[in-house]
Amino acid sequence: MKYIYLSSLMIALSAFFLIGCENAEYKAQSNSLYITDAAGTNNATTVTMDDGADINVVVRLAQKVMEDVEVEIQFSPELLAEYNATSGTEYEVLPADMLPKNATVIIPAGEISANYRLHVDDFVTNGITYAIPLTLGNVIKGNIVKSKAQSKFIYVLAKPLNVSVPVLRGNAGNVTTLPETDWGITVDAWTLEAWVRMDGYSINNQAIFTSGSNDHEIYIRFGDANRPYNYLQIKSLGGQKQTASDLEANTWYHWAFVYNGTTLTIYRNGKQDTFFDPPAPKGGSVRFDFMKIVDSGSYFRNNCAMSQVRLWKVARTESEIANNMYFEVNPKNPNLIALWPMDEGDGTSFRDATGNGHNATSNGALQRWEHNIRFDK
Repeated sequence: MKYIYLSSLMIALSAFFLIGCENAEYKAQSNSLYITDAAGTNNATTVTMDDGADINVVVRLAQKVMEDVEVEIQFSPELLAEYNATSGTEYEVLPADMLPKNATVIIPAGEISANYRLHVDDFVTNGITYAIPLTLGNVIKGNIVKSKAQSKFIYVLAKPLNVSVPVLRGNAGNVTTLPETDWGITVDAWTLEAWVRMDGYSINNQAIFTSGSNDHEIYIRFGDANRPYNYLQIKSLGGQKQTASDLEANTWYHWAFVYNGTTLTIYRNGKQDTFFDPPAPKGGSVRFDFMKIVDSGSYFRNNCAMSQVRLWKVARTESEIANNMYFEVNPKNPNLIALWPMDEGDGTSFRDATGNGHNATSNGALQRWEHNIRFDK
């Protein structure tokens, strides 16, 4: 019995020490370095640039240790390439000469985290959205491993629009684009978006956009037959749909109209407002023959301020609309048919920033210019 007791004791002690070693090893391995922003579900975040930007990159330990921990901060263009491929974005890496060299962060002994301040000077983006793909590099000091999943993150730099805008009135004229007829562009999906501010909704049929003809007509206006007229309506492909009558005068709204080949959706301020499935007598395709702005003649009595008119040959997603409505878009995007920033600040002409040649001209509609307009405030 004594032999059995000692054997049992030895087995128990062995198990105790084995479990203790495993627990100690597990505890040591469970400590890791990671980027706090990467601990959530997102792989990227947008940083607003107002006269430059300061990005606070917080590097954290899972558990405190009693020695300094130092780790490299590296910039990895390949990380952004992967993100663009999976997210459908077109971010470009911030030029290397704008990034610090040999960056490191030190977490002092007994502390859980440390902050790395990354400063970016203001610069002209020319419609390009830049990003900083950041990863934790080599651990220079401290026997700590990096988290595989949470050691990389992308900071997207976005510069809010601060622009001049034209104030237009349709009963004084309209805005036409080139060529005035026969564009001959047929698409299976499209998106039209713009910032619009009306000083009132005093009459029906105040059309802000018209395009196509007959079965391909796209007609977007404030007010139809029913009062009050403070709603927006779209007619297209033999059908029509309107928003609720809740629009307020002298308020900026971002409108986006998206047709995906089956459904036509209206987005208001980056959120789905309403939708319908038009009859689509031509099988779903839409032909753009022209584009006119504030084009309903004597019916257009109110003043309409407008900015950032974007016409796409693809159905933009809700997130793409919401993520870009306060910022410029890249005029070189191949999915743009036309882009009218309408930010010239003077004159009566509006350039097509894509270079596709659809430049626009006010034919009496322009009343005045307003300056330093911010849509995010």
